[in-house]
Amino acid sequence: DRYEIELIDAFVKAGKPVFGVCRGLQLLNVMFGGTLLQDIATQRPEARAHRELGSYERHFHDIEIVPGTRLAQLYPGLQRATANSIHHQAIKDVASDFVVEARCPDDGTIEAIRRRGEGYVAAVQWHPEFHAPGDPATIDDTPMLMDFLDAARAAKASR
Repeated sequence: DRYEIELIDAFVKAGKPVFGVCRGLQLLNVMFGGTLLQDIATQRPEARAHRELGSYERHFHDIEIVPGTRLAQLYPGLQRATANSIHHQAIKDVASDFVVEARCPDDGTIEAIRRRGEGYVAAVQWHPEFHAPGDPATIDDTPMLMDFLDAARAAKASR
């Protein structure tokens, strides 16, 4: 954890974009002052299952995109989508520098965050790399990933 936090800190200080996936979302949140539920099932037993042993990347649930966020801009007209869910930890208190960009509509679990201000620091709780490109059953992660790549290109060009 310390190594990864130092690595993220170095990237942020160097003006490099950072995009967290699953545990990466959790790590970014803690690094910037937020807290975690260490185990959703025991700390929020009323929550839906966010991990299903045996299903791994084939366990899905809906996400709701928060209007007015950058994520909503990347997906105009899309309010709800389906993403995979492979985690037993989740954000409890979001870091003060971050905005929530998506939640699970079933229990309010935070599914995407983005840091306010300069630089590009964003994260999602799901695994875009497990979504089959073009599969209409899950969110098309292309706009989100292209946004990150555009930020990386812009950071490189500004050096």
